[in-house]
Amino acid sequence: MPFWARNDCVAFCRGSSGVERGPEKAGVGSSILPLGTLMFIDTHSHLNFPAFSEDYPDVIARAKRTGIAAIINVGADLPTSKRAIELAQKEDLCYATVGIHPTSTNNLKDEDYQELEGLAQKKKVVAIGEIGLDYFHNSTPKEIQKRSFEMQILLAKKLNLPVIIHNRDAHQDVLAVLKEKEVKKGVMHCFSGDINLAKKVFSLGLHISFTGNLTYKKNEDLRAVAKEIPLKKMLLETDCPYLPPQPKRGKRNEPGFLVYTAEALAKIKGISLEELGEITSENARELFKL
Repeated sequence: MPFWARNDCVAFCRGSSGVERGPEKAGVGSSILPLGTLMFIDTHSHLNFPAFSEDYPDVIARAKRTGIAAIINVGADLPTSKRAIELAQKEDLCYATVGIHPTSTNNLKDEDYQELEGLAQKKKVVAIGEIGLDYFHNSTPKEIQKRSFEMQILLAKKLNLPVIIHNRDAHQDVLAVLKEKEVKKGVMHCFSGDINLAKKVFSLGLHISFTGNLTYKKNEDLRAVAKEIPLKKMLLETDCPYLPPQPKRGKRNEPGFLVYTAEALAKIKGISLEELGEITSENARELFKL
């Protein structure tokens, strides 16, 4: 079973005491923004994962109260891609992407890619992803990952969709594939590289996205990168249920927590929260055609 399919999400959904925190204790009850003010877009969420199967309506309601205008739920395999589409068709706030995460690319058949192409043409599907290379988990041979990455890039280009890129410990190989395939529309999600990597990503015409790791106390290097790069190339995401921001460490992450990352980024850039919301949301709307 892939790591995102576990219903417990132990490392991210439980506090240090090991007691699971239910939706009533999610900690998003009070809004940073006035009620009804919609200004942020969570460009990478996983409400389509089992961690949210019981309470996703409550999670979406809390997201609205904290200023979330749209949530893009990202597929990691065929089942989670289908679930993302179901949510997009059911919930006005939600959009979907479809894709095969690099750690799920073992044993894929041609018909799986054919099914993926069919899913990618469904209403409210805005990107192919998440796709890429993951050399950290080391569970799938590199050549298999690379072949799947390339095939899904070709699908995105065929359908004129942007890509959402997963890159873990594979910087040079990811960049090489993107350059070879002339990828010009997409985002390097959950960015954690240095300024040189950021510049190389931008040189391809791509965006980068920050998640809750930007708020972590020891992540000064990432904050330094965020200070240098242009706002026009930035997106915001939660990657929930993973990577909760510093004030919510030990809890299940959710779209309503995006405001903490937004606050941190606004402070780094020396602008208001409202201005940051306007710029990053416009970036997302332009990239994903929302």
